[in-house]
Amino acid sequence: MQTIEERYQHDYREHEHTRIENDRNLLPKLKDISQGKDIDALERFAKGYLGMFLDLDNTIPPQQRIQILASPDLAGGIHEGFKTILLDGQFPEPELIADSMLDDKPYPIGYVLLAALDLFSDESRFQTPQLPDSTIIAAICFHYAYKTEMQDQWLSAAIEHRQTQTAEALRAFWQQLAQRNTDHLPGLQHLIRDRQNDKISAQVLLPILETWKTCRKSTLRDVLHAAIRTTDHTQLLRISETALEEWNAAEPSRYILWLATAFLLAPAKYDMVLSDYTGRSKEKILPLLDFVTPILLSDEHRLNMSADALAQLLRIIAPKFTPQKDRYGELSDITRKVMYLFYCLAASNDPETESAIKRLSLVRVMKLYKSILNYVRDVYRQQQSPTFEVFLKQLVDGEMVKSRIKWSDIAH
Repeated sequence: MQTIEERYQHDYREHEHTRIENDRNLLPKLKDISQGKDIDALERFAKGYLGMFLDLDNTIPPQQRIQILASPDLAGGIHEGFKTILLDGQFPEPELIADSMLDDKPYPIGYVLLAALDLFSDESRFQTPQLPDSTIIAAICFHYAYKTEMQDQWLSAAIEHRQTQTAEALRAFWQQLAQRNTDHLPGLQHLIRDRQNDKISAQVLLPILETWKTCRKSTLRDVLHAAIRTTDHTQLLRISETALEEWNAAEPSRYILWLATAFLLAPAKYDMVLSDYTGRSKEKILPLLDFVTPILLSDEHRLNMSADALAQLLRIIAPKFTPQKDRYGELSDITRKVMYLFYCLAASNDPETESAIKRLSLVRVMKLYKSILNYVRDVYRQQQSPTFEVFLKQLVDGEMVKSRIKWSDIAH
């Protein structure tokens, strides 16, 4: 087997002076280094391991980089120091790690911990399920706070096997970032997009929604979708009602998301509030449609929408959008979303569905949808709903959705 010197001759020779200097300065401190007490010394090699030195070839495997920079005796002490940090390290709280990220003043022990986790991930006593709670909590925060070239494979094991610690870390870390008015919480989208993380989302999202006032509207939409899917609806309604008091109603792109959430959770309480707020404004109605449709499309939204609630959504949304095909004969995206609301009404198991359909058909602004409502009533009476695509096809075949022709579409 080739030695490090033989395998990486150029880099080994190039860093000979570095090794000599490290031996001269650090071998006298070897005991403190191996006991994890000299964090500054360990950080130097952790950064080398993590690929943060520009003069060290990053194609060299991380496990070999320390041996390029240190003699065997010193490298052995560094390894022992890394192990000590994993088992007995004293780490800053998640809030302080968040502050260090925003202030660009990273903690040296953060790089040591990330390097150590990767270096010893194959040894049983250092695998994620075996490590102390404090190590896992700090590691998760450091993973999202400090960018390195490592993929941090241990993180998936932490999410799977240490859900309590993962939730504790993310909740405190993200809340601190939110309180400091950031518009981005690193790792949030990864958490809410994977349904396997729903148990963690259920513990984390409500405190974040309660704290975060500067999130982007697309992120707020995604987080509210995930909260409806995973969290306690009574608590989510409480937070939504508080948000309606605090958020700016003159900024509909965000305010409508909170109002729509409150309506979905308590439709009888918020039906007229939603109607009065949206009025006939497409600026408010279109984001309402875009928000509710993915929720209803999901099999895991945990909402038992009444026929009256669906009818109220249709009464607000449908009159603003003529059912139509585009210039190529395909249903427009907006039309498909509106038709899905009708489909949900047709597929409802609420015994009051037919009564809701009748009341909806008597609303003057719904005259445009008279034939579609008749079809919805017939489908409901069959008690065997077709798939949504079959439902759409029958609407089109029955010429209940008209083609749209603009003067600009006509060839001159």
